[in-house]
Amino acid sequence: MNFTSASSPTMNGKMPHIQCTAEEIGEIVLLPGDPGRVAMFEDLLEDYKIVSNYREYVVGTGYYNGIKVTVCSTGIGGPSTEIAVLQLIALGAKALIRIGGTGVLKEDVPCGAMVLNTGAVRKGGASCFYAPSEYPALASFEVLDCLKRACEERKNEYSMGICMSVGSFYHGQGRQMPFETGYDENAVLEQYEKWNILNMEMEAETIFTLALLNNVLSGSICAVHCNRITDQWLVDFEPAQKEMCRTALAAGEKLYKEYLHRK
Repeated sequence: MNFTSASSPTMNGKMPHIQCTAEEIGEIVLLPGDPGRVAMFEDLLEDYKIVSNYREYVVGTGYYNGIKVTVCSTGIGGPSTEIAVLQLIALGAKALIRIGGTGVLKEDVPCGAMVLNTGAVRKGGASCFYAPSEYPALASFEVLDCLKRACEERKNEYSMGICMSVGSFYHGQGRQMPFETGYDENAVLEQYEKWNILNMEMEAETIFTLALLNNVLSGSICAVHCNRITDQWLVDFEPAQKEMCRTALAAGEKLYKEYLHRK
């Protein structure tokens, strides 16, 4: 039998879940939740290849205008995101940018627009093991600056604000269960509105908190898939996702040149 450390396992020099080595990871990592979205970068990055595919983690690495960029899916929610984030940081990631879909709580924010989160309410679950609830989950100014300018240059409609990052898709986001009747979804949504929450999603606070604790830059750009106030769900959200990916790459180039490797 072969064994590795149970507290800090590695598999033939690779991280046990994302199944990568440091040489296969770029300093800038984009983090979609859905493993299927990693393939969206095949025509956006040069020399792009999938370096691992294990469980919910699909990892691809390529080059954007000469800059090495990695895309790693996190799965849904805090626990699987925690694993990806910490193993990527261990391999040398310097900036983590969440890319995904989100639901907004502002009537005037349309489906297909972009959301940049300045911070997150910590209701994801996993980060509570690293810092108390009073510890803020904040995006890095450097990443926000680059994402904002990339949106403006690409003429994307965007909004900035705080998200509710919650480890629940149904009751935590004001939805009744598929087999449930009589649930008052408005009570949850009204509470979030009172807190001036811009949008709801499931991974940002885990990324922000763990990045802050480990001196790594982080941010988030999400395409609006649904508006909970107008009760609209965007059925064909791939065009918005693709534009989000292009915008994240443009921001990553700025981040690399202006902050990570400023001359």
